[in-house]
Amino acid sequence: MIDTTERRYDVAIVGAGPVGCVCAIAHARKGYRVALFEANPSASKRLAGEWLHPPAVQVLNELGISVEGEVPSNSGEGFAVLPEDGLEPILLPYSDGSRSLVCDHAALVSHLRLVAGDDPGIDLLLHARVRTVEDGRITFTQDDVSHTVEAERIVGADGRSSIVRRSLGLDTQTRTCSRMIGLTLKDVSLPFEGYGHVVSGAPGPMLLYRLSEDRVRAVIDIPLDHAPQEWKGLLSDSYARWVPKTLRSAFIEAWSEQGVQAAANVISPRLTYGTSRRVLIGDAAGHYHPLTATGITLGFGDALALAEGEKFSDFRNHRFEATRVPELLAMGLYEAFADPRDEGAAMRQAMYSRWRASSGVRGRTMRLLGCEDTSIRSLSREFSTTVFWALGATAPRSLNRLAWRRYRNIARGLSNRLAWLLRAAWHLYNVRRAGGTENERPTEALARAFLTSMPSGSPGPQRADESRRTEATSPDAGPALQRAAVRLLDLQDEDGGWEGEMIWCPMITAQWVLLHHIIGRPIDPERRRQVLRYFESSRFPDGTWGLHDHSQPYLFVTTLVYVASRLLGVERDDPLVEPARRFLQAEGVLGIPSWGKFWLALLNLYDWNGLHPVLPELWSLPQRLPFHPSNWYCHTRLIYMAMASIYARRFQAPVTPLISSLREELFPQGFEAIDFPAHRSHLRRGDLFAKPTAWLRALYGAAGLVERFHGKGLRKRSVDELVNQVKWELNTTDHTSISPVSGLLNIIALWLHDPNDEDGRRALDQAELWFWDDEQRGARLTGARSASWDTGFALQALATAPQLDGVSEALERGTAYLQRQQIDESFPGFRDAYRNDPKGGWCFAAKWHGWPVSDCTAEAVLGILEAEPQSTSAGALRDAVRFILRAQNRDGGFGSYEAQRSGIDLERINPAEMFGESMTEHSYVECTASCLAALAACREHFPEVIDEVAQHAMARADVSLRRTQASDGSWRGVWGVQYIYGTFFGIRGLIAGGAQPGDPALRSACQWLLDRQREDGGWGEHHSGCMTGQYVAHDQSQVIQTAWALIALLEAGESDWTAISLGIRFLIDTQNPDGTWPTQDMAGVFFRTALLDYVLYRQYFPLHALGLYEQRRKSRRN
Repeated sequence: MIDTTERRYDVAIVGAGPVGCVCAIAHARKGYRVALFEANPSASKRLAGEWLHPPAVQVLNELGISVEGEVPSNSGEGFAVLPEDGLEPILLPYSDGSRSLVCDHAALVSHLRLVAGDDPGIDLLLHARVRTVEDGRITFTQDDVSHTVEAERIVGADGRSSIVRRSLGLDTQTRTCSRMIGLTLKDVSLPFEGYGHVVSGAPGPMLLYRLSEDRVRAVIDIPLDHAPQEWKGLLSDSYARWVPKTLRSAFIEAWSEQGVQAAANVISPRLTYGTSRRVLIGDAAGHYHPLTATGITLGFGDALALAEGEKFSDFRNHRFEATRVPELLAMGLYEAFADPRDEGAAMRQAMYSRWRASSGVRGRTMRLLGCEDTSIRSLSREFSTTVFWALGATAPRSLNRLAWRRYRNIARGLSNRLAWLLRAAWHLYNVRRAGGTENERPTEALARAFLTSMPSGSPGPQRADESRRTEATSPDAGPALQRAAVRLLDLQDEDGGWEGEMIWCPMITAQWVLLHHIIGRPIDPERRRQVLRYFESSRFPDGTWGLHDHSQPYLFVTTLVYVASRLLGVERDDPLVEPARRFLQAEGVLGIPSWGKFWLALLNLYDWNGLHPVLPELWSLPQRLPFHPSNWYCHTRLIYMAMASIYARRFQAPVTPLISSLREELFPQGFEAIDFPAHRSHLRRGDLFAKPTAWLRALYGAAGLVERFHGKGLRKRSVDELVNQVKWELNTTDHTSISPVSGLLNIIALWLHDPNDEDGRRALDQAELWFWDDEQRGARLTGARSASWDTGFALQALATAPQLDGVSEALERGTAYLQRQQIDESFPGFRDAYRNDPKGGWCFAAKWHGWPVSDCTAEAVLGILEAEPQSTSAGALRDAVRFILRAQNRDGGFGSYEAQRSGIDLERINPAEMFGESMTEHSYVECTASCLAALAACREHFPEVIDEVAQHAMARADVSLRRTQASDGSWRGVWGVQYIYGTFFGIRGLIAGGAQPGDPALRSACQWLLDRQREDGGWGEHHSGCMTGQYVAHDQSQVIQTAWALIALLEAGESDWTAISLGIRFLIDTQNPDGTWPTQDMAGVFFRTALLDYVLYRQYFPLHALGLYEQRRKSRRN
């Protein structure tokens, strides 16, 4: 031990790391007497400080310190950036042939300590822990003995927790922005030898560089939301795929054998260098993320400048001037590589584009990063240009509202950050000009500019309970998967398909009863009993009926069910209907929506003059007019077609004693005294989605004039044409119609035309296809049949677990069923019927339905290709591809049954009143994503069916998905509840479009889901948000929605394994012993207000999630 008793030094340096050693050597070279203290010599084994930019190498050269040849090292020519977009890597070489020095940190420190220890002007005191620091005096302990030395100047080179910094009363608390893991890869080759490799795409950026001839260092950035017990799985699951292939096996081997060493990454700007007697340098003055390798270079500069400076004020001002640009660039580059937000991704992509476009930009970047160019003007110019590139590249090329809202948020995010950065620069200038007195204002301003690099510490959105997230959760889902698969196999029909009921409300069943009364056809007594059983089982506790199980009482539905029940023989005071009558009389049946007025008029319970006209002549207008019915959504136009034909005849059923009684029950004020025309627009607010607009009211006024003065000849021709259209519709749908909603009206339209019409009789018989019947709930008509839809998803779910008993055979039978359901020929006359060519498509129900749908076709194709790709033919897939492409809209998205036909928004004239978004086709995220996924699967298995037209369509669909993604990362679905459903499909679509796990849009979407995970691990969105178009959290996790979220996250390769495991645990815990899951809230929806319960959703979607999870769990384990 060196005897320091009564020794006085010129300079005492605390911390014998690289910066402290260089500082000591530099001072000794100037003739100063130096004491160099190091408390923990083994602390030199760090994960950073191994890449020395050319200015740092120059410092060593000026001091005569030779490293190359003394320790294993390598030289660096610059950096190679491997972007997440998978395109060509970007080389950023140093200018003028400059080179960096790269060597193991511990070896570098050991060598510098040897040099310092050999210098006669330096007393190197190891295991000497400094206890107190005051001006001119240091107290330390060595071998449990306390010592004191005096020094004119004390230098703190002791890092982030500097005791010298604390002695000045300065804050040493830091904000951790991420964790860093260091690995050593042996005997591997880098893609670009001599370059440091910055790898983007994983949850955090990585830096790879050669340490020596046989070793490569991997420095890995781990976001804070990943617990330590997740790290090994995270490295194999989410980082390894981004490592260059030549290094991948060594990367996996390294963390398996070496274990995981971690350190905190902390960023803190330089606000002060202390005082002339107690000086701070290196990390004690400020520290940065190791990705840019800036810290040690700036520290070496501090050390040399301090030794060479005459006055402390000159040193301080010089270093503030020299470091402001490198430190801002270091913080900004890490922010650009690590920030998942939209504006961060926009900046990153703009940065890539500029680097790729110009060698000059690459050179300027490296001069700034390498501390060769310290001009604030240069940095400002490069930064502002990148911002403008980002804004220009993300500006929408269409008038899409969501795209412009997203762009607005990106622009706002960039401008806010720029404003805070300018404010931080101003605060820094003032603080430094004031002599370096530390102030929180610059740090807070920088934290608002660099949201990822300098996290504020405020809590993020509530996710799964943090105490549960810290558990090592990776449950074995095998038994739950087995039970779910067995149950789904039991539900497979004899024909190989699957079909579950789609539950809506008793409205259609009531209309079926009304139809029989209108046409005078009796109902079988057993069917009558079962229908009444259904009315009873679907009744609300207060005796009313609603639009779905979770709705408020609806006047419309309650009125129809009440009248139907009475027509079935239920007495007016029967407990089944008596509470409903009180509700009807209290609310007033005159306020029933127009659709209800229409049915009541047919029954002679309302006056036709009390309806707005339903003009058949509208079909005789030129088709090119945007409001021609052929441009409407198919369900809407077919309902209107039948209603217009019926309205023209103004039929009313005979007045019988029962009808007279019903008039009295429904209108206690007296039926004959009612001024029905005055109540055309009288609508109960509780039944409405939206009030009639001024546009619609104006059209009603015009329709009233037409109705008053129409020509009889034109009306007859128009009605005759509509009757022919109805007959064509029935003949192409096996006499079922597109749905029973329009089908029942079609039967009435044909009966009014000819009571003995054969098509009408056949249609009435075929209405049985819409019935479900059981003793528990009774007999009811469903709004749709879903065999092809359910079978496609069931096959995809089972395909994740082909090893289970019985699954292989079930996949084969299910595939054969789906192949039989494809429509293999066009329908004659489809153009005259305003139809798409149906050839090649699949229907929601089955082939008999005759109305193929884009996403039904897509999911059928996906089911076949995932289950039995070898069993299908290129011809069948080529037909499917062509059908899918016929549903693509001008904006690149896909409609459902057909492409959007109207170029203007017709929702302003929507007469549906109870429903929204029902006038035209739209670009639905679900249809767009499914179609894109099916086309991508065809390209993978049968590339010959995807021609240039299809390739172009896929590119347009991908653009559409990205353009319609909300700024928070979500999509609003329209056929399911609602944002979780839409985001589930949006993620699948992005993946099909080629998005990798690091894709900004994909990461944003996954983060949106993760932010909405509940404490029990599940997800839940309330259906009430469908009315407003907003996300509304549910107070309970929902099994189906949890499965949607998990499938999306698993397919996207989401790195948050704990969140996924907790979600799977929720599914396991809620599963019933028989392999099913409990019935919860309805998860389907149409037209914003009508909720649906797809019974099989709660079977195959959870199974699908469990299957994907087990695949990935086993992959991680192996």
